[in-house]
Amino acid sequence: MDWLTVDQQLAGYIQCWLLEADTLTVAAGVVFLAKDTGRCMLQLREGNKRFNHTWGFWGGMMEDGETPYQCIQRELVEEIGFVPEMQKLNPIDVYQSKDKNFYYYSFVYVVDTEFSPLLNGESAGYAWVSVGVWPKPLHQGAHITLNKNGGTDKIHTILSINT
Repeated sequence: MDWLTVDQQLAGYIQCWLLEADTLTVAAGVVFLAKDTGRCMLQLREGNKRFNHTWGFWGGMMEDGETPYQCIQRELVEEIGFVPEMQKLNPIDVYQSKDKNFYYYSFVYVVDTEFSPLLNGESAGYAWVSVGVWPKPLHQGAHITLNKNGGTDKIHTILSINT
């Protein structure tokens, strides 16, 4: 086989892959779980955000080259002003859109005690709530993770292991 033809085929595959990657959106987020109270902290999204005034996870879109963990660390600094001391980070769900162009990695971020975040303009508020007693309305993605994909049961298991 002619090497020029092989290089052209490879270039075509790489170009197709890059075009597909450009349409792929990946995000990551956390729900905090405090060992001292057994409660979770959720974010109330600001009114100018997509899915505004819904309760969801802390996090956001991954930047080029970031891992989900690095994304979470960066987003926490942006959204709550600091990165709380973590006892454990537990994956609970990976959501994939039907068109496979969006992925959302969800984690439970275990901390020793409840804390008060320093909110930025992306949040209208926050709440520490009992596991399974989620505020309403839940963000569509949080609802799927917590209620349809077994996230609430996973959080109960994580809580029982960590207390």
